[in-house]
Amino acid sequence: MKNKLFFFGLMAGLCLMLTASHGVAQPYGYFQPRITLGGSAAQFRISLDEFENIYESRWGASYGGFVGVRVFSAHYALLKYSTFQKAGKKGIHSQSGLDLRNAKWDEQWYSLGLRVHPPILRKIQSYYGFGVAFFDVDEQPGLSVFQDQDENGLGSGFYLELGLEYFPVEKASAFFEFEVASGGTRGKTGFEAFSVGGYRFALGLTLWPF
Repeated sequence: MKNKLFFFGLMAGLCLMLTASHGVAQPYGYFQPRITLGGSAAQFRISLDEFENIYESRWGASYGGFVGVRVFSAHYALLKYSTFQKAGKKGIHSQSGLDLRNAKWDEQWYSLGLRVHPPILRKIQSYYGFGVAFFDVDEQPGLSVFQDQDENGLGSGFYLELGLEYFPVEKASAFFEFEVASGGTRGKTGFEAFSVGGYRFALGLTLWPF
């Protein structure tokens, strides 16, 4: 229920920003910053089909940050970092006989990509980006979604992002961002049902220092 309320809150916030855009879209002077950095809190839904065999839910909190440098025109080279943790559900593992409540999913992913962000001219702006993602997943021995735990939890894939920002001042913004990521680990492909990526709905703050 909390996950659904958070999700609907995100959607409501986005609608309010879009509705308000006609009234707050006063122009700024031309400003194309060289540096961007920020952080976000999000709801993340992992794509892995068998995830709920061990863990409470495919939905959960995700936190992250990013830093970017303008490389040319309105294009920024971007480094992103995100996390997703989940506890095990009630029950007994069918193979190991261990208590599922001792299971822990600890996922981190780093993304390197390109973000296209136009000059800051108005209080409402949008952006998009894409790139490669590198995943690192840790689980407890004997309490894994994957049958083969001998392989490490490293994997790679891709991500796409789409964002909407509100600038109360020229060098700081609040944003809503939707990200979809896909990646495989422990011998699995990065296709939807096997992917440790997923859908990330985020709210955050961005600074544009210079």
